[in-house]
Amino acid sequence: MSKSKYFFGQPIFSQLIGLIKKDRIEALASEYKSDHYCKKFNTFQHLITMSYGILSGCNSLREMCTGIVSYGDKIAHCKFTYAPKRSTISDANSKRSYKVFEACYYDLLKRYSSDLSDSRTGIISDKKIFAIDSTTFSLFQPIFECVGRKATSGQSKGGIKSHQKLDLQMGIPVKVYNNHAREHDSIFIQKEDFLKENEIGVFDKAYNKYSAFAKWNTQNIFFVTRLKDNAKEEMVEEFELSKATPNEVLRDAKIKLKYKEDNEIKEVELRLVSYYDTTKNRCLYFLSNLFDLEPQQIADLYKMRWKVELLFKKIKQNFPLQYFYGESQNAIQIQLWCTLIVLLLVTVMQKALKTKWAFSNLISLMQKHLFTYIKFTVFFDHMDKIIANIKFYNNKDEYIQPELEGLTT
Repeated sequence: MSKSKYFFGQPIFSQLIGLIKKDRIEALASEYKSDHYCKKFNTFQHLITMSYGILSGCNSLREMCTGIVSYGDKIAHCKFTYAPKRSTISDANSKRSYKVFEACYYDLLKRYSSDLSDSRTGIISDKKIFAIDSTTFSLFQPIFECVGRKATSGQSKGGIKSHQKLDLQMGIPVKVYNNHAREHDSIFIQKEDFLKENEIGVFDKAYNKYSAFAKWNTQNIFFVTRLKDNAKEEMVEEFELSKATPNEVLRDAKIKLKYKEDNEIKEVELRLVSYYDTTKNRCLYFLSNLFDLEPQQIADLYKMRWKVELLFKKIKQNFPLQYFYGESQNAIQIQLWCTLIVLLLVTVMQKALKTKWAFSNLISLMQKHLFTYIKFTVFFDHMDKIIANIKFYNNKDEYIQPELEGLTT
């Protein structure tokens, strides 16, 4: 029998893990001292084990461990030195700091940023644009504190909130901050590395902090958000609208907003664009410190914020975050950071394809072929040809021409 020309020496999961440089993980493990008193289950083994569980959609440590064991000797091709036990993974999730996995994510992001960047995305400004928002993952126990009242039984659930700064050209978060769900969004934007010079942040009104806006005005940091309903603005100047301005733009003005800082009342001057949304039949008020763009461009920038909501949808629908592999803050943080690492690696592999694949379809098919010995790009770029070359036989060893109708990507 002739050998299949589609055969490849490493399974698909091994090709994904091959994007991770083992020596870099070992260097980070040494920096964060995450392998001290570790015999076999080091940081690299921990990372690829969690990656397998997340990518294959495992909802528990038992499912993860039995899944790895079931592949037998194949796991050696995926850089597993052995199949870990549940207790081993559980102890590592509890004791090994999530900080090393956070560092692994940013290290991989730095390495593959040029591969992920897409210049074809709509460019409104010459500055880098980031969409910023948060999403909450519910927990069955109050490991991270959540908002809301306790149940009549006295029990309460928990929640971890993940703030993410999405690079709109890469489609990957470049800054992530996870904390208690009860923490207000505006605390996140006060962090020093939230936005940098000549960057534009697009976020909803929950992040509004007038003292931060005043500081950004002096640092060449820009933003687009919406005016809060209870804001008390004072008109400074109304700009004349040009003839080319769309009818949806109702007003373009400079306003003044007051805030309290260090027991003093201070003011910040910002731009306010009033825009009528015809699809939802309502008026929107966009707040910004970008005075060099057309008012329609301010509205277009805010529309781009929706891409971060699509990112959250992608994460929650394709990765097992309804159930966590541990009951400690550290274990939950590790799973979240490993999920982002898997998201990054799969996105890198997706970018290498010539055929367009929906992310959910790609993940679904990868889960079924993690240990299939076939080259990833060949399999997903030429699936029709592969299916057409499959030979089907009946019980009399007679070749049957397969029905190819409908067998497309």
